[in-house]
Amino acid sequence: MEQEKEQVNENMTEEKIQLPPVTFENFIFGLYNTALFHLGFRDPESGKIIRNLPLARHTIDTLGMIQDKTKGNLTAPEGNLMDNLLYELRMNYLRVAKQSEEEAKEENPSEEEIKTETEAEGQEKSMGG
Repeated sequence: MEQEKEQVNENMTEEKIQLPPVTFENFIFGLYNTALFHLGFRDPESGKIIRNLPLARHTIDTLGMIQDKTKGNLTAPEGNLMDNLLYELRMNYLRVAKQSEEEAKEENPSEEEIKTETEAEGQEKSMGG
């Protein structure tokens, strides 16, 4: 009786979960989505954007390695998919890295920027501004 219940539970679980077929495209899309995730997502609780650029870069580099290792072995659609996804990820990475750098500068200005701002404020006060 107990074995029958376990068998029924296993069958129900297998029927509910429909996994995509194992294909090259699905594998590549999985890595692509992982890279996008690490490039940034908005935390629903805090509203802050969470990023992990080193992991995004690692995943993009992994896709680049796969592209190099499979060169000459892919169909035209698979090769185009790799080219397009890698181009998009690399451009997004550069955009996000630049944006993160600018945000970091705003949050933590360098000593030179602080000195320049302080001097500018001093000049405004001396001019009656």
